[in-house]
Amino acid sequence: MSALKRIAALSCVGLIATTTACGSSKSSGPVAGVPSVVIKVGSATPYSTLDPAQAYDTGAWTMFYNVYQSLLSYPPGANTPQPDAAQSCAFTDAPTNETYKCTLRPGLKFSNGDPLDANAVKFSIERVLQINDPNGAVSILSTIKSVDAPSSSDVVFQLKSPDATLPDKLTSGVASIVDPNVFSATKEAASDFTGVVGSGRYKIDSVDFTGTGKNKAPSEVKMSLNPNYQGNPGFQGTVGTARNSGIDLKYFSSQSDAKAALDSKAVDVVVQDLNASDIVNMQQSQQLGTGLQVSSGPGGTVRLMSLNTVSGPMSNVAVRRAVASLIDRDAIVATAFQHTYSPAYTIVPSSIANASSSFANEYGRTPESAAHVKADLQRANVSLPVHFTLSYGKGDANKEQEVMMIKKELEQSGLFKVTLKDYPGYNAMQGAILKTHNFDAFMVAWSADYLNVDDFVNPLVGPDNAMYNGWKGSDASEVAGLITQGVAQKGEAAASTYKKIQGYVAKDVPLIPIWENSQYAAAQSDITGVPLTLDSSGIARWWMIGKTSS
Repeated sequence: MSALKRIAALSCVGLIATTTACGSSKSSGPVAGVPSVVIKVGSATPYSTLDPAQAYDTGAWTMFYNVYQSLLSYPPGANTPQPDAAQSCAFTDAPTNETYKCTLRPGLKFSNGDPLDANAVKFSIERVLQINDPNGAVSILSTIKSVDAPSSSDVVFQLKSPDATLPDKLTSGVASIVDPNVFSATKEAASDFTGVVGSGRYKIDSVDFTGTGKNKAPSEVKMSLNPNYQGNPGFQGTVGTARNSGIDLKYFSSQSDAKAALDSKAVDVVVQDLNASDIVNMQQSQQLGTGLQVSSGPGGTVRLMSLNTVSGPMSNVAVRRAVASLIDRDAIVATAFQHTYSPAYTIVPSSIANASSSFANEYGRTPESAAHVKADLQRANVSLPVHFTLSYGKGDANKEQEVMMIKKELEQSGLFKVTLKDYPGYNAMQGAILKTHNFDAFMVAWSADYLNVDDFVNPLVGPDNAMYNGWKGSDASEVAGLITQGVAQKGEAAASTYKKIQGYVAKDVPLIPIWENSQYAAAQSDITGVPLTLDSSGIARWWMIGKTSS
């Protein structure tokens, strides 16, 4: 992936400050050996709920990775899951891969002192499956047939069919381990419930909200270190290796407001929620040795246009193919995102193994001529121009410019008339038109739940996908079979299967990839460790962020 270079040296920023050479704060916090430092984090992505059974959004999962624990997690910069709450995990019937056993670390506790045993893990996974929220991430766990706890330390997963990706899936937010004494086994928690209990790095001390009813949203979350935390000391460290004693997470209504909070020093760091022009300006200032520190890392997000394949103008595959062939991804990346992102030619980011270039293979990397596309539409008896509405969530100036460019590119061909419809955010758009399938096309960004190609295939084009586009044609049926086949395979066999899947998607076009991201963060000059939070897993490892002494 191409990304702007981090031009200036960041001295100790890329390291966990452990010595006076990096000016680490020495004053001890509430946890022995941990600096008494609270890091103020700014974000424009509030969480929807703190309940893993119903949340499927970046804001919520960012919280989950810091408040809850999973059996496995990814070490920083790695793409192979390793035991975390678990001491060891393995398939016990390889190469069949239908029985998976994990043994927990001894003495695990939740932040309130309740024991975290095999029954708590069983409860957490079964709860998600039983609640089966259609808007949640239950589909990630769809291959699990049963969960058994033969002892207090052992958990055994029986699968419906072979699934070599289960270890990756168990790193995701939906597999967060919750306290059975706090959550109901059959009912979801209210979206404003804040009494959650986990075994992760932090515990939640307080949450402030703004608005009421459907407009009620968190505005600030204060967290402190969980003194009972025990994880993989090899890559997560122990509670005493945290570089701060707490997090003060402040939510803002836009990326511009988050940047303004950085400028006024109301926050110490903003991760990802930055617009392209601000990133470029900050990098230029950093090159001159002034201003905020900018860090970058590989991304795991792909931007997509989802098309209603069941009704409206996009139900005609010729129209969908025409849109795919006319969009100029290079121009969008250059103009709307100032080269901070890269063009996407498949639904899988290039940082994920087995990504192909299926849309480039099908349509080329430059837009087709309007005359050629017009001839294709006329052969399909499509009345021209085609009118359709493109919906999107507002609040991001770069993405707003993106949809305006798409409109301009399509209309300049003379083949389309595009109406843009904005909503306050994705959740508002989801409630207004997506759940009722009352749309022609909408924009969505999909981030990695776990670092496996299956995570960009099953949730996006599988039978129970989260894209609301109703894709059920013959190609969709073929893809469904290939998905089942792919999760049971490894190596070259899996690569071949996923290449075929991406080819079917490019041919029938239920989705159109636009770009894939790189991650950026900006921090005050005295903040350390931020680059360690930027890898393709999307795990916000806030405990690795520290502050130098004054």
